[in-house]
Amino acid sequence: MFLQTRERLELQGIMPERALLRLKRAGIDLYDVRKPQKNRILFTVKKKDIEKVFAIYPKVCYNGDGYTPYTVRSVGRAGIGKYVDFALKRIGFSLGVLLFCMAALYADGLVLGVEFSASSVYEREVYEALETYGVKPFSRYQSGNEDLICSKLLSLNGVEFCSVKKSGMRIVVEMRLGETPYGSFEKGDMRAKHTGVVIAITALKGTPLKKAGDSVNAGETLVGGFIETDDNKTKTVDVIARVGIACVYECVLETTDEKEAFSLAYLQAGITESDTVNSVVSTPTGNGYCVKIEYTAIESINF
Repeated sequence: MFLQTRERLELQGIMPERALLRLKRAGIDLYDVRKPQKNRILFTVKKKDIEKVFAIYPKVCYNGDGYTPYTVRSVGRAGIGKYVDFALKRIGFSLGVLLFCMAALYADGLVLGVEFSASSVYEREVYEALETYGVKPFSRYQSGNEDLICSKLLSLNGVEFCSVKKSGMRIVVEMRLGETPYGSFEKGDMRAKHTGVVIAITALKGTPLKKAGDSVNAGETLVGGFIETDDNKTKTVDVIARVGIACVYECVLETTDEKEAFSLAYLQAGITESDTVNSVVSTPTGNGYCVKIEYTAIESINF
């Protein structure tokens, strides 16, 4: 892989493994995962993914967007970044690194990295294709293989356009994907997965059977997989839609720790990364807490 810096992070909370699953679903690559304590996990991510991690799990439990049972903090850089920090603390070594970088800047044809334009869905496949034709870190760029690399990438599912060119010391790979690069559309009607009140429905294909303000139970049809044609006939289509549902989850938990009650309720509600928590309220009971969570669930199909 090309030169990249990484950050070492610490995540704390009840059952932290679930938090890592959420990060993986968000497309964040995790490295060197370790669990030194029951409620604490250490892991490393690429520098470019730091903002994504903190967007999902802020540095504090309570924030303006709602509540999350996990906290994340940085514990230092990893990989090449660690050695950069080491170099900065030692001026002699830093000067050597600086001289090396200056020499590299003037090295004709040297490749230091890859820049993705438009889409990085097939990032791993792009690196493999480049390395197949000799494009590797700190190697000299061998021109004349651009068409062969593009041919290999155009064979990937959903890729409609590809171009490869050298710009400065980086390889610029542009890829354009079709509407459905992975597999076929999900068939049938769109049915609700949550019980609540519909906030909004966006249906690019299909016929909405609910409107904003309607109550809906889990399992009810939100958007039908059909449309009416000009001659008043019904035509079957693949539904493309997105629906927002205002939901309320309430439970009683036997625990003396209010934060633990919040965390358990949050997990039991099955709230995903696409949902938004609007409010969390707890009321002490005889042997625990009654927790009420109001959140907006976002459901979609082929969207």
